[in-house]
Amino acid sequence: MWNFRCPRGQFIAGVLAVVVLASATVAGCGESADRSVKIVEPAEGATLNVGDIKVAVEVKKFDVVDKIDQPAKEGEGHVHYYLDVGQIPTKDGEPAVTKQGTYHAQATKEYVWPNVSAGEHTFAVQLANNDHTPLRPPVIAQVTVTVKAAGGATTPARSPTGSPGGTSSPSGESATPTAGGGGVTSPAATTATTPTPTATRASATPTP
Repeated sequence: MWNFRCPRGQFIAGVLAVVVLASATVAGCGESADRSVKIVEPAEGATLNVGDIKVAVEVKKFDVVDKIDQPAKEGEGHVHYYLDVGQIPTKDGEPAVTKQGTYHAQATKEYVWPNVSAGEHTFAVQLANNDHTPLRPPVIAQVTVTVKAAGGATTPARSPTGSPGGTSSPSGESATPTAGGGGVTSPAATTATTPTPTATRASATPTP
């Protein structure tokens, strides 16, 4: 009878090789999970002056392209910028938008929020598909800053339920999608409370 015995060291080495190969395969298939977005301006906890505030981001493994409102395509899309939104909308298949004045869809890596009032504010961003739906899994970042008025006051000059530009206060609610032309999903505009995506193509010019 032939008796083949494998040295213990060789057996362990073989098992480790299989594990490493399997890990590499999984990593390759899950490349989308490596996508990221980071707010590089302003910094977390920063103190800023009232007025226009620029939010700039760093994006990895995702192409920011000027194809807003076009059909979704893997690996490309734009950035949704949010201001003082309690819960970022991430429901699969629905536009990741919030109430008018609390978000902006932008095909560039920066956006300037106009006339930000004194007080504590949270700026958030999310990578979105061309049709405004969130990625799977969602890719989000946020920072909280303090905005001061002339003389150093940080108390809002108006009702805390308001938001910059006199728009309604943020709720974090997402819009209900409706079928748009060419098969593009776009937020419904049937009621006064339903947000509609606002987009600036390849420009960081503030929306009035």
